[in-house]
Amino acid sequence: MASSNLATARKSIAPAHRRIGALLMESGKLGEHDLQRVTEYQRRHGVRFGEAAVALGLTSEAEVQAALARQFNYPVARRGESALSPMLVSAYQPFDAGAEAIRVLRSELTLRWFDRGHRAIAITSARSGTGSSTLAANLAVSFAQLGERTLLIDANFRHPAQHWLFGLLADAGLAEVLVGRGSLEETCLSIPVLEGLAVLCAGPVPPNPHELLSGRPLRQLLEQAQQRFSVIIMDTPAALQYADAQIIGARTGGYLLVSRRHQTRVADARATMARFAPTGAIPLGAVVID
Repeated sequence: MASSNLATARKSIAPAHRRIGALLMESGKLGEHDLQRVTEYQRRHGVRFGEAAVALGLTSEAEVQAALARQFNYPVARRGESALSPMLVSAYQPFDAGAEAIRVLRSELTLRWFDRGHRAIAITSARSGTGSSTLAANLAVSFAQLGERTLLIDANFRHPAQHWLFGLLADAGLAEVLVGRGSLEETCLSIPVLEGLAVLCAGPVPPNPHELLSGRPLRQLLEQAQQRFSVIIMDTPAALQYADAQIIGARTGGYLLVSRRHQTRVADARATMARFAPTGAIPLGAVVID
């Protein structure tokens, strides 16, 4: 009986192995002869298909992980085949330590904020140069990989970055929506390789960013976006350098403070929280980037 059960288990596992092998063959990583070598190595050593392929030097761990991602419909970008910036580690290297740290942050925000009925959050920093825009982009990618319909809004008119992080044209975006020259549907752009993710670039940099963000159109935009998206992430300018972040935080209701190790001073972090206090926005935590 025990041997029969073992045989049944092996039969149930084998199709998954063949799928991984087929995916690696489709991508040109393995040939027909390689497949036979991997299968033989598996029989001798009792390891998984991917482990055998890596042990034989036929492919890399990263290529195996990419094949697994494709097997389970987990959106992953491939270098050389995407316009996304290499800084989007959640897209290119979703199984590395950096992406795992983003997932931990995603879980914390889900439990503390999004699972409690909120849909929008501002990502800010005390001063420029902390990497808050890159963090906002990776966090948006991570939420999309979770299956959430996610919208990333570049509200950093001072130093817009999301268009080049995602390899998008910056001809239209948030600025047009706020002045009534475009709608959310017309200006937000879907990211094909990352199903469920849309990006609203900043668009042309306006001469009066604070006034644009302070008006009713931003509130209306967020109301519309919340009908279509379950997660809305807004990238903001540095809070101690510009007043824009306070307005954005007031509209989202919550914010995440990003700092850089050995660069951001504790006094600046406290001053940033003091600036947000009158807005009623809830501080959802602080992230320190090495």
